[in-house]
Amino acid sequence: MAIKTKVILFCVAALIFATPVFSLDIPAFTGPVIDQAQILSNSEKVELENYLLTLHQETGIQLAVLTIPSLDEEDIESYGLKVARSWELGSKETNSGGLLLVSLKEREIRIEVGYGLEPTLTDTKCGLIIRNVITPYFRNGDYGTGIIQGIKNMAGIVTSDETLIDKSVAKGKDSKNEAAIVSVTFFGVYLTIIMIIIMNSKKRNKSSKKPIISAMPSFGNTGSSFKNFSNRSGGFGGGFGGGSFRGGGGGSFGGGGASGKW
Repeated sequence: MAIKTKVILFCVAALIFATPVFSLDIPAFTGPVIDQAQILSNSEKVELENYLLTLHQETGIQLAVLTIPSLDEEDIESYGLKVARSWELGSKETNSGGLLLVSLKEREIRIEVGYGLEPTLTDTKCGLIIRNVITPYFRNGDYGTGIIQGIKNMAGIVTSDETLIDKSVAKGKDSKNEAAIVSVTFFGVYLTIIMIIIMNSKKRNKSSKKPIISAMPSFGNTGSSFKNFSNRSGGFGGGFGGGSFRGGGGGSFGGGGASGKW
């Protein structure tokens, strides 16, 4: 009997230690910016809150920021989705919510996107915002500017405001490849024209025996030019200090977005 008891206790202990008893708490939704990791200055937090309140009031879109000290060994994708679903950002009708999550200890970033914003704020765009906009600032220890710029790009995409979107995000990672393709295409056309001129010149020489002077076609700049969007690193300014930004709007999330590290 004693042996059976010991076996049972051993099995129970093994199950307890093998399975996490506690999961990372989800903070109560008290406003658009919850900085548990304390990486934002007071002025940065106020500016972000004012901007996000204004965005919500004018468009109905609810974007929020959550920073945490650590994930406590939890996966950032699953935790970000749990937070977004718990907060229910965005309305039930439009599902127009989004979350920017930062975990300081693990140096991880997650953008969670509601169903209604997924067609515009795609996984690819979220990845570009993390890699090209947020991460460079974070690597320099400038967390406030990185978060502000990240939110600005998210808002610019979902509101179609190109002035808020960084050039690298607007054109995507293939922008350099597009320029190279354009250059190669023009070069190919250039060679084709030269060959045609040479062949025509030979035919005319054989038929008329008259020298033909051919002019080499000249091409201008073949590189593609892109519009330079402003990449302001300052605060948003303005906005409504008051206003309502309540969770529980009924917005749904299905895991759309992207993650990254710095």
